[in-house]
Amino acid sequence: MGRRKTKMTSMKKLRNAFATGVLVLVPVIVTLDILRWFVRTIDNSARDVIPTSLLPFDFHGLGILLALAIILIIGLLTQNVVGTWFVKTMDDAIRMTPVLGGLYGSIKKFMETLFGQKNDRFKGVVLVEFPRKGLYSVGFRTGDPDPKLFSGVDKALANVFVPCTPNPTSGFYLLVPEDDLVAVNLSVQDAFKIVISMGIVSSEDALKPS
Repeated sequence: MGRRKTKMTSMKKLRNAFATGVLVLVPVIVTLDILRWFVRTIDNSARDVIPTSLLPFDFHGLGILLALAIILIIGLLTQNVVGTWFVKTMDDAIRMTPVLGGLYGSIKKFMETLFGQKNDRFKGVVLVEFPRKGLYSVGFRTGDPDPKLFSGVDKALANVFVPCTPNPTSGFYLLVPEDDLVAVNLSVQDAFKIVISMGIVSSEDALKPS
């Protein structure tokens, strides 16, 4: 009886050890696999655009290194007057292009919000009952609405952008009464992380109405 109990205890320890090993190892493997896929995708995409065959050497990862170098060089060139003028001219030309201009503008606003030094396009994070009463979505205040949009409404309204998951560059523009908004003590960047990850990644700060 004692030998059987000892055997069962050993088996339980082995199962627990195996489960612990899976919990430790699988996230590491998945993370490395996703990182490898990301690097390989960028590398292959860069090779399609950048003529790496013209260089005297080639190796895996050359494409992503060239892409990073070009991004850095372009960023440095835009720091002077000529570079700023060129970027503005190109920006205006793309914005005036039908269809492409709208897509370009949306993506640029999103990138400026995440990486720009002045994140003033979004005024704050809120919870709004959407798409129906009883369900809450994460939204972003985007300034004061045009008075012509609510001239016949006797309530104070606010511009709210509700992004889609996991692609926050698209979403819904809502005019929501101020009283129906729940302010959230969360930065715009942290809220975007939650939206993009479909709620898997959470902020260190709790979602607390202010």
